Amino acid sequence: MGIPPFYCNREAMDPILNAKNISLSQIDFEAFDYSLSPELDAAPPEALYESIARHGILHPPLVRELDSGLYTVVAGRKRLLVLRSLHTERTCICLVISRRVPEVDVFSLLLEESQLTRQLSTVEKAIFLQKITAIADERQIISKFLPLLGLAPHSSSLKQSLKLMDLEEPVLRSLHHGQISETVAHDLLSMAARDRMTLAAIIVALRLSFSNQKKLLNMCRELASRSNTSIGALLDDNEVHDILQHPDANPPQKTKNLMLWLSRRHMPRSGQAKEEFSRFIAAMHLPRNVSVEHTPFFEDDSMTLSITFPNRESLQHAWEKMRYATDNNEN
Repeated sequence: MGIPPFYCNREAMDPILNAKNISLSQIDFEAFDYSLSPELDAAPPEALYESIARHGILHPPLVRELDSGLYTVVAGRKRLLVLRSLHTERTCICLVISRRVPEVDVFSLLLEESQLTRQLSTVEKAIFLQKITAIADERQIISKFLPLLGLAPHSSSLKQSLKLMDLEEPVLRSLHHGQISETVAHDLLSMAARDRMTLAAIIVALRLSFSNQKKLLNMCRELASRSNTSIGALLDDNEVHDILQHPDANPPQKTKNLMLWLSRRHMPRSGQAKEEFSRFIAAMHLPRNVSVEHTPFFEDDSMTLSITFPNRESLQHAWEKMRYATDNNEN
């Protein structure tokens, strides 16, 4: 028994999907009309090769029948590419979408199939909305497709998602892989292209957390505004290059040094005061169990002396001596 057809209207018995054994030579691999990936040149994962080599394709690809007699891939391109490269089969059982099916319903099937095993990335959602916008009205997209994508059913959500498609390809790829947060990506959109590319490259190279991504953006934006220059020009500095290209430093160390460089530029007086304070403490030759902390940004001259005691008796003994010294000093 073959796989039964699927119907969009069971009363009319109008099939929209039929399982067919299709020759791979009939599939147009150069058409990307339904692809949601920002990386059209991405190779299939090795695990997929191993799985298909062992068992063949377990989940039939989804293809659209064309008037030319060829088929275009709707979902499952990598599965088909792997099968073709293995040279073990010349045909593949696919779920074929009838030519009579409206284009908007094809995209509905694409979305359903794509989200069977995983959630789409932020970029994949944006690509889907960009393509569906060309064939469906805004009200239908907002009411039907945004909820399916896990987005709020509002016009602003649609516009915000579509705006991401203005990002340059390298930035878009980094967002797709989760290297850049969606919130930061929207912040980058408000910047000039050079500034955006510079910051994105640093974020990816240093593998910055979300909090450090925001910190980097905010400090650079403020410093550039204060200096009446661009972020790209601000970071085009020999010290920054040395920090980012240091051969012996790992990403966390580079991140720490870059943030320190920005902090010194951001609050030069604080940086100078910190260096003077460090020299002052070093000259005191404090024992290991004693530390001195200044106010965070040196807004005043107050300091906190901390002493660590191994036990309660040591604290009591030391406190008697300190209290005696304090009382004598007051007298």
